Amino acid sequence: MKRVALTLTLLAAALLNGGGLLRADGNGRKADIIPVSIYGDDDRVDYYAADRIMQKYAQSTVAMFPESAIPRDEASGAYKLRNLSLKGKYNLQSGERFAEQPVGAYCSGVLVGEDTVLTAGHCFRPDPRGGPCEKVKMVFGYAVTSAGQMPSSFPEENVYSCKEVIAQKVDNKGADYALVKLDRPVTGRYPLAINRGNIGRTTELAVIGYPSGLPVKVATNGSVRSIQNGYFVADLDTFGGNSGSPVFNIKTLKIEGILARGGTDYTYLSVSDSVVEDPSSPYANKPGRAQVYTQDGGRGEDVTMIREVASLIPQTDMERYLDEMQRQKAQQSQNPARPVPAIYMPGQQNGPQFQPAVYEGPAVSGPQMIEI
Repeated sequence: MKRVALTLTLLAAALLNGGGLLRADGNGRKADIIPVSIYGDDDRVDYYAADRIMQKYAQSTVAMFPESAIPRDEASGAYKLRNLSLKGKYNLQSGERFAEQPVGAYCSGVLVGEDTVLTAGHCFRPDPRGGPCEKVKMVFGYAVTSAGQMPSSFPEENVYSCKEVIAQKVDNKGADYALVKLDRPVTGRYPLAINRGNIGRTTELAVIGYPSGLPVKVATNGSVRSIQNGYFVADLDTFGGNSGSPVFNIKTLKIEGILARGGTDYTYLSVSDSVVEDPSSPYANKPGRAQVYTQDGGRGEDVTMIREVASLIPQTDMERYLDEMQRQKAQQSQNPARPVPAIYMPGQQNGPQFQPAVYEGPAVSGPQMIEI
């Protein structure tokens, strides 16, 4: 595997200063696949508007496409994205966010090994909502990298195939995950770190994925509502297409889980003005809109706990690095510089004096650059 130099000083600084992440400013699939929704303000931002740490993390996420949704151009070798907008696919009202952006992906995933992706179990057969492994393409770099510049194709080196589903569990009321082996090792990107302990009830969350098949979106300001058997409930702004999205602990920068299911995506009025939620045929109704709840309203979004699959994921260089940064942070907090009583020094030329003395605790080395 080609080695990629990656400076992780930003990540270390976020851990050592006790802060966490900076806040950002900011087709072949049925419309009703595991719908989810918006809680409070819509926190989703495009890749170019996210902070630098989340941009790095977004580079290690994948958009999952049916093979037929991104046909390969034999002349250039590139994979072409079909010209279908969010508004066009879902028959949405004017003014909906990201309405004119392209769609096409049906699930999300994250790189957790040099050739291994973690996603939701229902994104693959035998679940009827998923695709057969040999017909699924995993695409890195599906993103809006500057304002107004929409992706329309993917270079061959960014597109990978599913070689094998290593492990899979589908449970519509519990843990839902799949671990997938790619057709070749991934170059130019790094596997992310997972949390091997328990999630805290006050954990602050962020999520990265491909809502409704859009280019990658980053959403922060999430929190844990409750912890269940095999999953936890959060108030993250996610949609169908986010299934399999990594959900991060903002302070530790580790993956706490993967998005499994949630509430309603879009609501419509029928021709008789009755409310219709996530219809399989959006154009049979009047134009719809994204479903919005108060921050603590709705059912919440279910996230499979990473511990359900952690034993199958080897420790990555990123995980070892973040563990070391956490250790240094803990050592620093336990051994801060502290003053000691002043020293009385008699017999000085101008009379006795008090000389303050300060004891410095053992030095803690700063973050070092590592190569992944």
